[in-house]
Amino acid sequence: MNKSNTMSSRPSRYQRVVACLGFAKTYNFPLWVIFGGIMLGFSFARLQYLSDRVLKSDLAPGEWFWFKKDLYNTGLKIHLGCILPCAIIGVFQFLPIIRRKALLLHRIDGYIFLLLLWVSTGGALAIARRSFGGKVETQAAVFALSFLSLTASSLAYYNVKRLQIEQHRAWMLRTMVYMGAIISARIIMIISAVSISAVGSYYALHDCDELSAMISNSTRFDIDYPTCKLSPNATIPVHAAMGEEKENVSAAFRVTFGTSVWVAILTHVIAVEIYLRLTPAESERLRMVSYEWQLERGWVHPGSSGLTSDRWGDAKWSPVLAEEVSDTPGR
Repeated sequence: MNKSNTMSSRPSRYQRVVACLGFAKTYNFPLWVIFGGIMLGFSFARLQYLSDRVLKSDLAPGEWFWFKKDLYNTGLKIHLGCILPCAIIGVFQFLPIIRRKALLLHRIDGYIFLLLLWVSTGGALAIARRSFGGKVETQAAVFALSFLSLTASSLAYYNVKRLQIEQHRAWMLRTMVYMGAIISARIIMIISAVSISAVGSYYALHDCDELSAMISNSTRFDIDYPTCKLSPNATIPVHAAMGEEKENVSAAFRVTFGTSVWVAILTHVIAVEIYLRLTPAESERLRMVSYEWQLERGWVHPGSSGLTSDRWGDAKWSPVLAEEVSDTPGR
């Protein structure tokens, strides 16, 4: 009987791995593995795009026409060269064992993360005009995603400098989730492109020189797009359809990319807020840590020195109330 009780009380292999990596809650580990793994896989797979040879062969049809040019090629390389290692660093920043056993490394990586994110955003904004046609909704989506990511990361930095740890956690979570929206956007774009191809009534505008670069058969080019032969500088509509010619696939992606980014942004914004609302206990625990650290520093409003809602709202926070809430049965 005692032997059975002893064996049942032993932590499982899964629990030992979770504890070894520093996760206090077992549900956090699979979330980190799944979403962190997706981010790592996407980032490592895209590192090859720093090579022009790979870019030329793997970019969506029509994209290389613009990204072979010095300005856009440089902007794309800056963006990829910074955002990919930034994402990789970000995933490991959420590994608890690093924060607890190598705090200095965590801080250094945090500064590197912020620097890479800001520089990469400059590259993204530089190429927004030509990404998948660079339509107005595409440019607006890139600006919106850039604004969200930079704002969230800046607020995360501000709060950690004010020792407001629970707000630092919340804003860093938002930053990483916002960054991941571009991965979801790719999936949504492919699904959307297939959907509009089935509808069959969508078109995207292409310059004649873009079409000429995509179509190697000059005879087909002259037959299918006679307007370009008469007016080489013209911009003409191209039928959007997956599974057809290169220009049709290009048109399908151009029609759907901007909208896909907007849908991904909305989805990720809602998702991260739901997660934060589902984990109030962790937020309250970290706020108590913030309170203790700020109290040791002798700050005027310990527990509320960062960006906290009680500095402006009508619900004031205190460590006594927080302890009462945490001791309430059922919590």
